[in-house]
Amino acid sequence: MSRRARLFAALVALSAGAPLARDARAEDVEENVHWDVRDVLEDDRYRFCHEDDYPLTPEEHAWCPIIAGSSDVCPELPAACKLPPVEVSRSAGSGRGGRGGRDASGKHPAGGAPTDRGPTEDERRRPWPDMRVDLSGMSFFASVLFIGLLVVFFGGVIHALLKNLLRDRAPADEAKEERAPVRGPTPEETARREVETDVQRLLARARSHAARGDHARAIDDAYAALLRRLDGDGLIEIHPSRTNGDYVRSLRERPDLKVAMRSIVRDVEGVQFGVTPPSEPIFRAVMDRVVPLVSRALALALAAFGLSAALSCTPHGGGDEGGGDRSPSGTQAVLEVLKEQGFKARRRGEALTAPDRALALVVLPGAAIDDATWKDLFAWVSDKGGTLFLAGLPRLPDEVELGLRVAQDAETSTALAADWSRGLRASLPPGKRLVEANGDEPEDLYMIFRGESSSTAGVVRRLGEGKVVVVADDRLVSNVSLAAPDNAQLFLDLLRFAPYATEVEIVDEWTGVGAETPFEAVREANLWPVIAQLFLLLALLYLWKGSAFARLRDPPAAGRRAFADHARALGLAYRRARASRHAAGLYASWALDRLRERVHKSGRRGLIPLAEAIAARTGRPEAEVMRVLVEASGAREDAAPASSLRGPESARGARPSPRARDGAAADLELVRELQGFLDATGQRTSDRKTT
Repeated sequence: MSRRARLFAALVALSAGAPLARDARAEDVEENVHWDVRDVLEDDRYRFCHEDDYPLTPEEHAWCPIIAGSSDVCPELPAACKLPPVEVSRSAGSGRGGRGGRDASGKHPAGGAPTDRGPTEDERRRPWPDMRVDLSGMSFFASVLFIGLLVVFFGGVIHALLKNLLRDRAPADEAKEERAPVRGPTPEETARREVETDVQRLLARARSHAARGDHARAIDDAYAALLRRLDGDGLIEIHPSRTNGDYVRSLRERPDLKVAMRSIVRDVEGVQFGVTPPSEPIFRAVMDRVVPLVSRALALALAAFGLSAALSCTPHGGGDEGGGDRSPSGTQAVLEVLKEQGFKARRRGEALTAPDRALALVVLPGAAIDDATWKDLFAWVSDKGGTLFLAGLPRLPDEVELGLRVAQDAETSTALAADWSRGLRASLPPGKRLVEANGDEPEDLYMIFRGESSSTAGVVRRLGEGKVVVVADDRLVSNVSLAAPDNAQLFLDLLRFAPYATEVEIVDEWTGVGAETPFEAVREANLWPVIAQLFLLLALLYLWKGSAFARLRDPPAAGRRAFADHARALGLAYRRARASRHAAGLYASWALDRLRERVHKSGRRGLIPLAEAIAARTGRPEAEVMRVLVEASGAREDAAPASSLRGPESARGARPSPRARDGAAADLELVRELQGFLDATGQRTSDRKTT
């Protein structure tokens, strides 16, 4: 049958319902495809479209006559074409195109011969400079000095290890001192000296103390758990010299934690400084706020760890999203254009089997497919209505239904013509053509021709319920092919001959090469030596942390003094200075101010109204109350310096005390009397405010 007859048959078929008639709507579709291609190739990761010195292989350089002087979708490719082609070396062990014959799984690559779609994008990157140490260019003295420094360094490390391992015992006098009988610490002292650092054990110990009724220690442990968690997360630094306020101020960059921490510290300090007695409600309030903060910090740490693990892994070169080959010979841009056109497109990673649904399988050279899988695929096409797209396979499957083979094409024209569209301007470098197994030209409903001759570049054949698309050259399905006008439209037209093929899977050399188990993945990646070294390093780390290199010594006790210790120290200083009158005067000044705030509401000034109010509140005789107040006022005046500004009476001089001083006992009795007044008129709210 002549070409004119085949074209007439195609027109008859199209008039009977073929969906590819070229009209104004088809032109709009092609314009849409053009803009989708342009949007995809605008990505800077497609370097061949954005670098004028991009290295092109000889096979990729064959596209340069087609791209001509300019390209609106790939602007820098014409400039790269002006440079001579470059032979880019392939990395050892690369899987692209280097699996000719039988692979590790015993399958024959599709085509049966080695194929090469070109080096990947990563293999084209400029190599890093060689950082290996080369001693050949050094003088003899420099070489000796360098080696000597290495020997000294490693010798110092070994000496330090041996010194720790073989350290002699302490001197005899130190040992004798240690052997001297000493009083052993009580269990309470031992527990006090032990510093617990584990957060969960601190929380458990807090609950245990609370169950026994020791709410003060329970609150301390709960607060310690919070501090340990924040210290472990690097938000604060625990140190004996730091106060609770220092820890709160350390969270200035975390306002949410700072507010929560301040509220917890307020309750904890109230118990520690004696303002609030420890109780079950206070412990529960502190514990209920500590546990969420501890748990949230742990959750954030785990989330950060998981995120860092996810971000630290680079996707495989055969992946769809982050990976994929974006070189001119790759197919990542083809996948993205398919997605822009509404297809569910992906690169198949799992082993190829006959699908259970209607989709389009695009098979490229290098895919490992055995004869049994080919039979299953053709049965799937015939029964399930699938589409099998065979692109550039050097050896097509030996199927009676197909009956095609690939041969060299003598035609030098690059123009492609589709018999269903006279206006399609696709192009392809010279290469191969399709012929029948008996040597005749194929006779199919839809065909692609090269130039003006009858050379067949591709066919579409019906097989049962589905279709088989065969193109002689796989370069049609490549990233650089999209830069040629109408090539993307031609590829999409071939896929859309199957009306149900809305899902596309590309089958290439990466299909089925993934490991099925983690052990197989480690073996295939040759990581067992690295894993063994990591386990050895962990064993050494555990040995170092678990066994002592020298005689164990107790660490110096690090602790903070409580507020009561400072008060006792100040009292002892007053005692040594015999300043009981001064201490009583200071306490009297504070107590009188507190009593006026609590009971003196009439607005009248002086000691008489204050004594009346205290007597009414306490039930004690007014004369006795007045006597204590007068003595307290005198002690206050005695304690005040001569230059103190306490009003007109202070300026005229201190009034003498109404009774003689009888030493520290009288001053202590005065303090106790005033404390009794404060206890009888006590108001927690006022105390909290004044504190």
